[in-house]
Amino acid sequence: MFVMKYKLLIFSIFTFTVFSSCSKELDLDEETQIAIEKQEILKKLDLLFDLAFEDPSKAEEDYNTFFTEELLRDGQNFIVDNDIRMRTTFTDLAIRLNVHFDEIKSQKLPESLFDIYYSKFESILFNRSLLGEIPQQIRKGDKLATFEAKVDEVSNFFDEKIKEIESNAQPNQNLLGKQWKATKWAIKPDYSAFYIMDYNFSFLADGGLEINNFYLYPLLNIRMGNQPIKAEESSNFPDDIANTQLSPAKFMLYNNKILFYFHLEANPNAADIKFNREWIYEFDYKLENNSLTFSNPRVMRFMHPFLYVGGYGTETYEELYFEDLRSVTLTAE
Repeated sequence: MFVMKYKLLIFSIFTFTVFSSCSKELDLDEETQIAIEKQEILKKLDLLFDLAFEDPSKAEEDYNTFFTEELLRDGQNFIVDNDIRMRTTFTDLAIRLNVHFDEIKSQKLPESLFDIYYSKFESILFNRSLLGEIPQQIRKGDKLATFEAKVDEVSNFFDEKIKEIESNAQPNQNLLGKQWKATKWAIKPDYSAFYIMDYNFSFLADGGLEINNFYLYPLLNIRMGNQPIKAEESSNFPDDIANTQLSPAKFMLYNNKILFYFHLEANPNAADIKFNREWIYEFDYKLENNSLTFSNPRVMRFMHPFLYVGGYGTETYEELYFEDLRSVTLTAE
């Protein structure tokens, strides 16, 4: 009996010594503990990244809780770790991307096709800014592909809405099969500016345009300091514009509006500061017999990262779009 108690005592002392030694070793090996904790944090961030594409609202809520209660808990700041900081940034961007898209889908789109294009371009600017914030070190792999696919999905969402409006629109047969022409000199009252508004084109049944000449309105609300400046294209459509189109020019009728769309490639001369750009023109239109009047011009140019709108309805319309620029009447031949 004494021998057994002695053995149990020795075993107890040995067990206590071993566990006590391991505990001290774990306590001292702080780097190992931090490495384990770091991996757990990265796994949670990966899960939140995936959740952002499944349930953005919940991902946002869980992320905010995780950030304040886990990443910044007990006086510790795990964000100082470069790997965690980059993964946190990517997760945050994924949540912002998807929350923003949910907001877009929950809102009623504008009735004006011009304004739908504007919403599309604003969304592209926002999403590309998010893409630009992704740390270079992790700009690769499946996560980036998932992110980029969602960016494309957002843009496609607007494109589908635009196509839906176009497909449901009924063409005005009285516009087709005619050559619409006009040449008008638009002169500012103080003679400080003038434009030659030259049109010679026909409307096609498929929504396209057959153009000999088409006057592209200037965009006049861009400002440098207090001074307005203008963005414009060449008035020589056949030589300078026709061959630079990245997609066929098109028109769209809705309500009493007509919209024209042009997509132009970047100018080879970098000094021109003209990248790939999209021009949207919207007018009120009135068709009477063989006369077609465009009025109240609205102009938009999207040239990433720049988006500008001018014309009717803007604060600068009365100031910058003088009377002769506000309407033009074309005649059918």
